[in-house]
Amino acid sequence: MNEKNFDIYLEFNYLKLNLAAFNKLNGKLEFYKEKSYKLYFEDNNKLNFDELQKFVEESILELEKSIDYFVKDIYLMIETPQSTSIKLSVVKNNEGKKLIKEDAIYLIQDAKQLFLKSNKDSSIIHIIVENYVLDNINYNFFPIDRNCNKFSIDIKFICLPKILIKKFEKLFSKQQIYVNKFICSNYVKRFEFKNNNKNLCERGRDIIEGINKQEVVSIPKTIKKTGFFEKLFHLFR
Repeated sequence: MNEKNFDIYLEFNYLKLNLAAFNKLNGKLEFYKEKSYKLYFEDNNKLNFDELQKFVEESILELEKSIDYFVKDIYLMIETPQSTSIKLSVVKNNEGKKLIKEDAIYLIQDAKQLFLKSNKDSSIIHIIVENYVLDNINYNFFPIDRNCNKFSIDIKFICLPKILIKKFEKLFSKQQIYVNKFICSNYVKRFEFKNNNKNLCERGRDIIEGINKQEVVSIPKTIKKTGFFEKLFHLFR
């Protein structure tokens, strides 16, 4: 196969599997197909992963032949009633000082750690900042360099069960495919896009590309003199 490079998106919902390939150089959608797989659902409306294995292998092979590209990694979108949304608010006494970017970062990290301690069976898929509050005044953006005594953030965590994540990872690892990122289809469907004519994989890619500026995207931790923290994108662009 040639040296083409693609972002591959797969979306599982209750009716079908959606497959999409985007050219990394120009972002163009070069492959898209919907495939029914309703027979792979059990009576309790959960996927039968043993039955699904062959179907997924055949679907990936079809995609590879069509775009002349060997799939090594994917972005995986999942629609499931097992997804949950949990909201937390975290507060800091800012003592009248100016807000800096790190104030928001540390509060989000605190909220994340609090959430993980209480929800050990869940994996965080998306982190959404819904509101910033400075001295009881609400903001829908981060009000950097403003003085305040009390600073709080309202955060929503969108999660999937760890056991479901592991099942999907195992499903694709058998084909030596790595899951770059899990995406909650329920969240993508609820987000208000300017162009609703796009298919769900296109909208999922828009989410990954940062169309929701209130979504927190983390990268590996870096060392700072005051300790460790995660740099957060989208919020500060």
